[in-house]
Amino acid sequence: MGAEWELGAEAGGSLLLCAALLAAGCALGLRLGRGRGAADRGALIWLCYDALVHFALEGPFVYLSLVGNVANSDGLIASLCISCRSPCACVSCMAAG
Repeated sequence: MGAEWELGAEAGGSLLLCAALLAAGCALGLRLGRGRGAADRGALIWLCYDALVHFALEGPFVYLSLVGNVANSDGLIASLCISCRSPCACVSCMAAG
């Protein structure tokens, strides 16, 4: 694979964080789903992963949106919003001007 397939630091960090959240969601869902059927355990795994994503990724994004501006922030969560570094039509970039 050529240079066009290389991931940047932000993309690598984002994938690593999502993989860690998936592993934590699986572990938590399996622990909470002991003694239940496979479909219930699968649903619990998904719900735990979804809750972790909301708290870890979307929560700080909302906080940065309310307190400051995501496009002008240098925080970890803001660096994952790669589209805000280039012209785009997202709400945060439109608010930044």
